[in-house]
Order: sequence, then C-alpha cells, then structure tokens
Amino acid sequence: MEVALGELADVQRWLSDDELREIYTSSYWNDIEEEKKKEWWIEDGDYGRCRRYLETSKLMEEYQQAEAFIRAIPQDDLRIADLAAGTGWTTALLSKLDNVAEVHAVEISLHRLERLLPHSVAMFTGRAEKIRRYLGSFYDLRLPAKSMDLVFLSQAFHHADRPIKLMVECDRVLKPGGRIVMVGEHGVGGSWLMRRFFKALLRQRRIVTDFHQLFPPDPLLGDHYYRRSDYYFLFVAMGYTLEHRIAATGQTMFIADKRG
Repeated sequence: MEVALGELADVQRWLSDDELREIYTSSYWNDIEEEKKKEWWIEDGDYGRCRRYLETSKLMEEYQQAEAFIRAIPQDDLRIADLAAGTGWTTALLSKLDNVAEVHAVEISLHRLERLLPHSVAMFTGRAEKIRRYLGSFYDLRLPAKSMDLVFLSQAFHHADRPIKLMVECDRVLKPGGRIVMVGEHGVGGSWLMRRFFKALLRQRRIVTDFHQLFPPDPLLGDHYYRRSDYYFLFVAMGYTLEHRIAATGQTMFIADKRG
C-alpha cells in the first residue's frame, strides 16, 4: 500500500554504531526481522492491525488518560521529550495537541526512527513539522538543560537498569515547574508481591523474601520491576510531587511535577 509520508527532519545521531551496540538490550530492539513479527510493523502502510492492537490492548485508552494531564497544563507552546519513543505512535499523537509546539523523540532503535515513525505520523495524521528524532540513550540526552516543559515515557521507565541516572537526566532537561508523565509502569504492589512469594515457595520449596529475587529483570527485553514505593522515594527525593493512577491496562501511571 502506497502511503504519502509527511516531511520529517532528518534523524540526528547522538550515538555511533559502537556506542549503540554497548547499550543494554539494544541488539533486541534493533533486530528488524524480529520487529517484522510484531503488530507495530507498519512499513507496508497497512495500519489496521496496529490500530486494533492499540485498541484491544487498551494502550490507546491508557495514552488518552495520560494525555489529559498534558492538556491540563496551562501553556500553549509545550516542548516535550518523548523518551524511548519506540515506533513513535505516542510522538505522533502528542504532536497533534494544540498546546504542543515541539516533540523530541529519543530512541535506541534506528529502524523505528527512520522506517516506522514516519508511518506512525501518517497513521495518526501527526504534525511532522513539530517532530524531531534522535538516535540516542535516555541516560545521555543531548538537549539543553531546562529546555523541556514535559518528559513523557510510555512503557519506558521500567526498562532503565539505572533509574536514578535516568531520573537525574530527566530532571536536568526539565524546566522548573515542568512535568513528567509515565505510563505503562508495573508498579508492584502487595498482592503481586504475595503471588510471587507463594509461587516461589511452591516451585522452589523455599522462602524467598528478597524483592529482586522475586522480580528479576528480563535479560532480553530489559524489563525491570520497581515497587510503587520505589517510585515515590525516588521522585520525592528529587524534589517532585508525585501521584499515581491505575490505568486502563491495569498498569500504573505516574504524574510528577517539578517544584518551581
């Protein structure tokens, strides 16, 4: 299917090939053949499967819940950093908001930025002129200090194996009074802890109380598990106010506001 793609600014490369290969889990997220098996492979212009996936998984509803906290910001020229932007479907939707002036999409997958993000913009009729793309690590944002009004992370923060470093970098680029919106976080609570505890007891026939043994990271996808108390401790220690919601997906959404 032939699709007319809008003009996007060229991808800026913050990372060399060698630097990219050194990033945790980058080999998986740059595996094009693996990506072609997924619902968001939309290079052929057939967007129906991706749209259905976003609807049935409730990821679209989750995004819309988060979008309300962006629309509520009393400003009409927001500059947003969309970190670990993936195929750019959230980037495209963010670019359509009337109070958004720029969306800076940062991602470690080159083919997602170059081959899929333009299709995400076409799929959702995004505003290509508002979008900038960067091949880079969210631990090392080559954006000026205090230049962003909002940092957006969708299914992203829990991929950080160094969450404090990520938080410090988000804080560096965020203006005083700015906001961080995170969606798709596991937010491990008491019931989930108990299920893992009894699962370990039944399978291993031993008592496991160490959180990181109960919730080890995924070595392929790079998922890490953090308790809601971990998020609160980190953000409050950094001088943010924080609240959370349970999103349509059942995962946790966090809204953090930086004190001015």
